[in-house]
This record gives sequence, structure tokens and C-alpha cells, in this order.
Amino acid sequence: WRSVSQVVLQVFHFPTMRWVLGVALVIFGLTLGTGGMQLIRMSELKKKGEKFVESRTFFVLGMVMNTFFGPLLDVAGYAYASAAVIAPLSGFNVVINAVIAPVTLGEKLTSRRLIASAMVAITAPLSIFFKNHREDKEAWTLERAEDVLLRWRVLFYGLIFAMWFCFNLWLRKRSAKGSALRGFSLAATAGSMAGNMWCTRVAAVFAANCASAHMCTPWGHWL
Repeated sequence: WRSVSQVVLQVFHFPTMRWVLGVALVIFGLTLGTGGMQLIRMSELKKKGEKFVESRTFFVLGMVMNTFFGPLLDVAGYAYASAAVIAPLSGFNVVINAVIAPVTLGEKLTSRRLIASAMVAITAPLSIFFKNHREDKEAWTLERAEDVLLRWRVLFYGLIFAMWFCFNLWLRKRSAKGSALRGFSLAATAGSMAGNMWCTRVAAVFAANCASAHMCTPWGHWL
């Protein structure tokens, strides 16, 4: 087993294969996160059935999986693959949920949900094949990250994003709970934040360098 593990590590050491490991970590993290959401939903069902001990157990397990292990693996994936590869896979939990929910929660998989899940299942993996292979070889240093972050177009994008975020805060305050407009605003805000993973990518690379090569200098910088 030791020789097998050494071979695996050597294979993923090559830059052209690192993104495969990153994708695998993210998909595994999404699976755990989706499982956590399933447990939280099951907790609510147990609560309605007045099984309060089981409800609390499922809730705690679901929160741990959904807020700790899932995001931890997700961030770890960004240390090995670029954000352009990982970000499209963030919606893959829709597919995982569509497959698991009918079995675990007894939910019905309608034709519309099946078509939507199939679209995500097809388009998300296909996006990987259009990746920029030069990104596998690029090294994120503190100097390069600072240079990219302080560009005018990045600052302009940050201003537009802040305005979009504040607009959605204003919109939710004026929308009734349970309304379609409020639901759209919440989904748009969450989707916008989930799509901005460049900082996560850079932080994951810096964390990996600090853990493996003891290059922890970036963590003392203001960036």
C-alpha cells in the first residue's frame, strides 16, 4: 500500500494532473455538503414526527458535514486546480441532491428536475475541457497576487459587486417572506458570492505552500 500511495502522489505531483486531484476533492466535498443538507432536512422531518433526539442528532451531523468537512475539501481543491475549473462544478450538488433525495427523503424526481439536473451534469464536466492549460503551470506568488488585485479593472469589478450586493440587501428588506422576488434575490446573492472564488484559490495555494514547503510569508502580509 505504501508503494501505491507513493505512485499516486508522484502522479499528482505533475502540474498537468494536479487539476484532476482538485476536481476530485471538490466533488467529494460537494457530496459531503449535500449529504449534510439531506441530514438537516431529515432532522426537520423527524422533528415533525416528534422524534426530537433523532432530530437533534441529524441536525448536528448535517451542520458539521455542511459547514466544516464539505467547505474544507472544497477549499483544498482550489490548491490544486484553478478557479475557472472549480467554479462551474459548484452547481454539481444539484445533481447529487437529485440522485440522493428520492432515496433518502422519498422526494419525487419530476421530469423538470430531471432535465435541469441532466443539463448541469453535462455542462459542468464539459467546462473542464475548455480550461486554459497554462493555468496549471502558473505560480501564485504574493507579488503576483498583489499585482492582480490592485488592477483598476479588479477594483472596478469590486465596486460593481458591492453595489449589486447592497441592492439585493435593499430588495430583501422590501420583499415579503416567502415571495418569489425575495427567493430570487437570495439565490442571486448566493450565486454571485459563490462565483467569486479567486480569493479562495489564492488563499488555498498560500495555505498549501505554508503546510508543505513552510513558505508562510504571505500570511503576514496585508493582502
